[in-house]
Amino acid sequence: MIFADVFTMAKENENGQERSEQPTGKRLQDAREKGQVCKSTEVSTCFLFLGTIISFYFYIPSVAKKLASIVSSYLDNTGCWDGSQLSAISIFHKAVIELGILVLPILVIFLLIGLASNIMQIGFIISSEPITPKFSKLDPIKGFKNKFFSIKSLELLIKTLVILLVITWVAYRAIKREIPDFPPLIDSDPSVILMTFFQSAMHLLWDFLWIFVIVAVADYVFQKWQHTKDLMMTKQEIKDEMKQYEGNPQIKSRIRSIQLHMARRRMMKEVPKADVVITNPTHLAVALRYDRGKMAAPVVVAKGAGILAEKIKEIARSSRIPIVENKPLAQALYKSVDIGDIIPEKWYKTVAEILAYVYRLKAGVR
Repeated sequence: MIFADVFTMAKENENGQERSEQPTGKRLQDAREKGQVCKSTEVSTCFLFLGTIISFYFYIPSVAKKLASIVSSYLDNTGCWDGSQLSAISIFHKAVIELGILVLPILVIFLLIGLASNIMQIGFIISSEPITPKFSKLDPIKGFKNKFFSIKSLELLIKTLVILLVITWVAYRAIKREIPDFPPLIDSDPSVILMTFFQSAMHLLWDFLWIFVIVAVADYVFQKWQHTKDLMMTKQEIKDEMKQYEGNPQIKSRIRSIQLHMARRRMMKEVPKADVVITNPTHLAVALRYDRGKMAAPVVVAKGAGILAEKIKEIARSSRIPIVENKPLAQALYKSVDIGDIIPEKWYKTVAEILAYVYRLKAGVR
């Protein structure tokens, strides 16, 4: 009942919302930066066991020979000990160094295998988050529940019991299989006996290896599923993440409104510099400017519809800019030309006639 409650709570976040959505790439990346990755200890154990078998097969026999040689040399040279404490310490230090030299390659191999197995699973990652002290972890009640009444503790208990049962069964069958080979060895040479024991041990280790491989694959699949399940998201979390990624729609709308307002202010400042304003006559207004020495064709410096068109005409009147009514031209320029662009070539003649009229007005010629 307790495990069922814990499993139900795992599906919901702190607000009681159901975690029904797959984790996004950002959620997975954030978890990875915090050290929350999919990792199976059984995979590392499997690789270490494989390294043990390889070491046992290729290196242990030579180690045994060297160890026998070292022990024999010490036994042959017992007469060199003068009975003093300093001499005993010297002999002990020498023995420790020689044994360390023998064992060091195996330790290095195990270290490299452990690092390689972890890198294969999670890649190369450095994170201080898992070792950062947190006062929430000091809660004894919560710690007791997480230790003994959680899905992970139940999974670990079941996995350990299954592995022990399988290993016991495999060991029983292997020993039963190898026992008939030992009675005939009673009168055999010690080297033959040792070789037989060595071969039987290798057979047992290979049998165990297949168990570790199967357990490692099953555990990695389970850890992958558990990791994804722990990072499941609610629909609201998906929406919040999209807002963070794309920006809050209200803020973006406000920014666009401010940008549009600033653009209109800049546009209105250009209206007094225009040569003429083309109108619809009431709904549209397009302000044109043409500098013969600098421009290849007239440029639209401002345009607007409705209230904005009235504002353009108001500024034009106050700045004594001619306003010319030409419905087709106003509609065409408003729809097809952006502010700051030159007018299309097909309207050159019409605009030229209007500008000529405007220039005559400015020159005082009717």
